[in-house]
Amino acid sequence: MKNHDYKGVIVPIITPFTPEEKIDVGSLRNLIEYLIDGGVHGIWAAGTSGEFSSLTDPERLLLIKTVADQVNNRIPIIGNISATSTKLAVKLAKECNDIGIDGLAATPPYYYDSSQSELLDHFIQIKNITKLPLWVYNIPSTVKTTVEPSTIAALAKDSIVIGIKDSSGTGEKLAELTYLCTKDKINLKTFLGSVYRMPYAQKLDAHGVIPSDANLVPAYAVKAWESGGANSNNRATVYMDKIHAASKIQYLSKSGAAISSKLAGIKSGLKELGIIEYDNMSSPLKSLTQEEKTPIKAILKSAGLL
Repeated sequence: MKNHDYKGVIVPIITPFTPEEKIDVGSLRNLIEYLIDGGVHGIWAAGTSGEFSSLTDPERLLLIKTVADQVNNRIPIIGNISATSTKLAVKLAKECNDIGIDGLAATPPYYYDSSQSELLDHFIQIKNITKLPLWVYNIPSTVKTTVEPSTIAALAKDSIVIGIKDSSGTGEKLAELTYLCTKDKINLKTFLGSVYRMPYAQKLDAHGVIPSDANLVPAYAVKAWESGGANSNNRATVYMDKIHAASKIQYLSKSGAAISSKLAGIKSGLKELGIIEYDNMSSPLKSLTQEEKTPIKAILKSAGLL
């Protein structure tokens, strides 16, 4: 474990696949260099944007190990070990202990919902078997269960968790968490899973953002974050306009669900830029058809990427 600081733009890295749905290790390494060249402050590996739920445990470990090897201590890496039960998350946590990453993240167990008492036990059991810092990944839209502010504050107060990625989209709960941490002098790293709050996240007492868009536009995301820190609304607007232009690539699918359309568009954009070799999604998530890809060059040009 390195003494990295957690701040700024952490990228929830996508997983490049071959047409056979194997992890494309070469493209993954290229993508990591593209992100680091763009100035990003960390990588969130095997998360939602990485299609982790489509990966076997050995594949997830290969992904996280490859990220650790390529990054080589340059920026912090947080590996997602979310699973359907505590036992399965604990197993992954043990296997990640010595592969060179800086932290672990876990959602509540999914399929069955959980009480807040069960969530406390879940995170405590994970922390008991790892020396790595642990993060709460709060994304109720995909796992059914919300980790409530009081639960997160209790875990942080007892040094079970050190940070949270909040993808709940509920600003009031985040404000409650900030209040609880301030009131009890609890040290917690707060990151937003948000794109359009990038320039303003620091005003919300957040330490950073973890936006999937940063896979395609890492340099713009970093500049937008930095503009917010410098209170430069004009500069923030310039980069947010570019990010918004690039985001149109996420709405090209005519038959895929919203998440597959978003990630498929990002992958096809990265392929067009020559960063990854293939733009396949993991089944049943739909890749873009050739017809759907027709506007991509124009979108990338409008965003200043080509």
